[in-house]
Amino acid sequence: MLLSALFLFTNVWAQAPSCTSLSNPVDGATDVPVTTIIQWNAVATATNYIVTIGTTSGGTDVLDNWPVGTDLNYTPPSGLLPNTTYFVTITPNNNSGNAVNCSEESFTTGEASSIPGCVTLLTPFDGAYGVPPGVDLSWAPQTVAEGYFLSVGTTSGSVDILDNLDVGNVTSYDLPADLPPFQRIYVTITPYNTAGETANCAEVDFRTRGNSPPMCTEIIDPIDGGLFVSVTANITWIRDFNASGYRMTIWEKAIGGIKILDNVDVGTGTNFKPPNFKGNTLYFVRITPYNDLGEAPNCQPISFTTGDPLIPPECTSLRTPANNDRNVNVSTDLVWTAVPEADGYNLSVGSFPGGTDILDTETVFGVNSFDLADDLPEDTRIYVRIVPFNNNGEAEECREESFTTEQAANMLENVPVPQFFTPNNDGFNDQWIVNSPSEIAVTNVWIFNRFGQLLRRMDAGVGWDGNFNGKPMASDSYWYRIDMADGNSVAGFFLLKR
Repeated sequence: MLLSALFLFTNVWAQAPSCTSLSNPVDGATDVPVTTIIQWNAVATATNYIVTIGTTSGGTDVLDNWPVGTDLNYTPPSGLLPNTTYFVTITPNNNSGNAVNCSEESFTTGEASSIPGCVTLLTPFDGAYGVPPGVDLSWAPQTVAEGYFLSVGTTSGSVDILDNLDVGNVTSYDLPADLPPFQRIYVTITPYNTAGETANCAEVDFRTRGNSPPMCTEIIDPIDGGLFVSVTANITWIRDFNASGYRMTIWEKAIGGIKILDNVDVGTGTNFKPPNFKGNTLYFVRITPYNDLGEAPNCQPISFTTGDPLIPPECTSLRTPANNDRNVNVSTDLVWTAVPEADGYNLSVGSFPGGTDILDTETVFGVNSFDLADDLPEDTRIYVRIVPFNNNGEAEECREESFTTEQAANMLENVPVPQFFTPNNDGFNDQWIVNSPSEIAVTNVWIFNRFGQLLRRMDAGVGWDGNFNGKPMASDSYWYRIDMADGNSVAGFFLLKR
């Protein structure tokens, strides 16, 4: 009888890669431009590079063991500091691990070669309300800056609080006195270095609070007691200038009933889009302003009743491959039935039910097909979920479909299986040997007589001399089975000639 089988390509496990070295700037370089992109030499067996950068030997204050993939360069997001020594370690990596004992290299930058860019005010943020009058100003660093000029005023363009004060190379400033309450404050931050100071940095502003918690505000849309309110409604309210933010609570059907939102911080604006409401349902909504001194007490909710529910699109189904198809080509494109009312589709593809290991919720618009970036795994059950959507939401309860990909191609021709051997001790073809080629992992070689009796089990590269229990076997046909590392196998026969 014949034994059916498949071959599996081997994963060739390489050793850990060797170390690399900086190509730009080279180790020990001086007067390096602050705009330099750090580059290194490629290592043939590396599949990833791990980068550490510090301003002291062994330091990680710039970058701490950051994987950059197969890239051979790293660009510091804000450039390099002038007149600074940087210490860099590049560690190549692959599936066998990290390169060992890679040397730290260093270089030193020169003067700033360009005027720094503008910076962003972090505290308070641009447009903030309800800011404490005693707030400290802070901003994002600009690494090529050597200092900052700070202007603060109570009207746009004014400097009545600070007049272009040089605060040095810091990223925060404690104002000498509290800001006036209930006042819009205007701030301009101007970085500088030896190349000059930044021109035309935008003025930002924020508004200070008073000296008490805010008062309750009024929800103006939907109106209290409103009927047939859209299930996609935004909630809009009147701003309280003493508030630095707002919290929202939504109940369904009754106060104290099902909570859709439970005192959730909805930001500093005056409107918020909650999750879609149910149709024809009573809701209660409460907005509670707050600042650092506390929140408005005893704010009362409004109520409204929604209109008809939204109708999302219908589900779709796979056309190619069809559900439960078998032996599907691994490079196949997914094609599904178009849903006229859908604006797009959310696709998930995995190798197990509910899985997203192949494609994780990819959104496509205006098409009903998708070309996967990589071939699908061979001989695998593939699970696909396609969910149409439009402005009314996603299709509901769409089923997951599946198909099975084709098996790996039979690579018997790549295995050097001798068709015969002549065990007569003449030095030629005296043993029958199956070697394991580099692309195929052979784990076992079995030899049987024509009646299925096992005569020998061998490893790849081990020969059979034609004997069984010390006795020569007769000239005849013998069967073999070759097992692969994945459990698949292939079978055939060969001749023993004497």
